[in-house]
Amino acid sequence: MEIRGIDVSAWQGAIDWDTVANYGMDFAILRITEAGNVIDSCFEKNYSGCQKHNIPTGAYKYSYAMTVAEIQSEARKVVEVLNGRKLQYPVWLDLEWNNQRSLGAEQIHKLAEAFEKIVTAAGYKFGIYCNVDWYLNVICSHLKKYDFWIACYPESDNGTLQERLRPDFGVGWQYSSKAKIPGISGTVDRNIFYKDYTAAVKNENKGEDTVKKTKSQIIQAVINDAVEFAVNIANDNAHGYSQRIRSLYEINDPKSFDCSSLACTAYYYAFMKNGLTQQARYLKEHCSYTGNMLNMCNCGFEVVARNQTAHAQMQKGDLELNVTHHVAMAIDRDNIVHARSSEGTTNTIDDSGNEIRTQPWYLYSHGWTHRLRFTGKGIDFSGLTGTTTSKTETTTTPNATQTGGKYMFNPETVKAGDKNTSVLLLQEILRARGFKGKNGKALKLTWTADANTIYALKAYQESRKEVLEVDGICGSETWKDLIAI
Repeated sequence: MEIRGIDVSAWQGAIDWDTVANYGMDFAILRITEAGNVIDSCFEKNYSGCQKHNIPTGAYKYSYAMTVAEIQSEARKVVEVLNGRKLQYPVWLDLEWNNQRSLGAEQIHKLAEAFEKIVTAAGYKFGIYCNVDWYLNVICSHLKKYDFWIACYPESDNGTLQERLRPDFGVGWQYSSKAKIPGISGTVDRNIFYKDYTAAVKNENKGEDTVKKTKSQIIQAVINDAVEFAVNIANDNAHGYSQRIRSLYEINDPKSFDCSSLACTAYYYAFMKNGLTQQARYLKEHCSYTGNMLNMCNCGFEVVARNQTAHAQMQKGDLELNVTHHVAMAIDRDNIVHARSSEGTTNTIDDSGNEIRTQPWYLYSHGWTHRLRFTGKGIDFSGLTGTTTSKTETTTTPNATQTGGKYMFNPETVKAGDKNTSVLLLQEILRARGFKGKNGKALKLTWTADANTIYALKAYQESRKEVLEVDGICGSETWKDLIAI
């Protein structure tokens, strides 16, 4: 799910919101006050323009506070200006003033929470805006429980999205400060959000009979996607076993895997795909080998068994862990997938297909010390979007990647050379439908719309030429056909 919008202030001058709305805008975040607690001179006009065109709106406050008293004054001014008016997106505390950096992480923590307390007491959502440097080197871990909107764009910013700079943390990404769109005479900041803050409002209007995708459906989607990722790696002999050249969270450039990197990367991929970006970030920061995989209990996993000698209670997605030596992932109650150096080689090609493999469960020679299960414990699922369903959760959950299934983000148009999550989804569906690349080669999950992906896409379009154009571009009509069949 990628929701695209802008953030604006008096620097943009008079904005033609009729033209902006006609161009298409998923949200707008407006500067509300500036230095000296003065109202941004364009805030009222910008807010009115968004309201006129039903553009979901948030606000941001660039903070100049050096003390708790000063930031409380800033927060009270924000609340005073809003005066009870509705915002769909949070009030973002903009932390980037260099003078504040000298205060240190502990004082910045106090400032942020003082601001948050006043804003949320007034009924508004709260988030923090900062750049990557601030997030990694200034923001303390205690503040990272909040939603973060991250700025990251190149020095030679030309207004285009640079995929290589996409942060793997935060709910939003400001990818350019020099974009140009109709209705704004100069340049403007462009953003992508992965969290739909309007979902709760939409559901309120639907009445009590419908709610968002249930928690259990999201949990099962994560499990399904993690297992599918691991099994696909096992079935692709281009990926061998290595503890030296191991893919750990490098899902855009997968090489070889050892047991822990396969399991961690599979769940990282599944978290990212299903909107659990905070959990993905935690995995990346805290889980790197078997010895620290119990940290996964801090991002939705639970220990459901210890020193297990049987697998009757094992479920799909469970991790059979020996904290010193090995980990395997359950495909179902009886079978596992794992990376295991069975050939004694050091190359990165799975020569026999046995280095990374699926097989029946077995009692590991060193014993299994823990069984980890993703249950979603401690995760706030309220901000995630999905299909509507009865408030009574069903016991069966559709696989998020099965034919006709529903997806937790809106796929973008895919054309040759693209590299993003939408490409991966397209590859997954084409593989599931049995479409292959040139010369009958199995389609690989590369995240890149390479020649084989486009070849398979055209073959699919050819099979549906009565309703689809055979152009090698996966646009809205092809997506509808792929997902609806």
